[in-house]
Amino acid sequence: MKKFIIILPLLIIIIAVVFFIAMKDHNDSATDILENADFNAENPTVTIFSIDMDKKEIFTEIEIPEKTQQELTKAFQKAKFKKTTINSSNYDYRITITLNAGYSMYLDSDKKSLTIINTNQNYAIVNDSDFFSILEKATK
Repeated sequence: MKKFIIILPLLIIIIAVVFFIAMKDHNDSATDILENADFNAENPTVTIFSIDMDKKEIFTEIEIPEKTQQELTKAFQKAKFKKTTINSSNYDYRITITLNAGYSMYLDSDKKSLTIINTNQNYAIVNDSDFFSILEKATK
């Protein structure tokens, strides 16, 4: 009986430690951060606006080909995200990925971070699946 009393709390502690380690290394997927996003929706589109705070009109739309929009959508879908409390003020772009609904966000390409506009949640992109390199080529 004494062994049981000693082993049970140790087992609970070990399970708790493993759980916290697993949660610490947890990364979110695109469907986790974009509530109810359906990446299988027909005709997804991506709208990109560059941001320049020194201009009167701070947003300038950047036209991108449909093929590039599809590449951006696929790369975003494959990316992994980590929730952060850091809120960037140096956004480069405002993009909207339209799937079954429109999902708008501000991007900071230097920090590889984003803020989802409707939830005001901040994420660091820990594995961008070439999202930012595709975005850079599309916006030159």
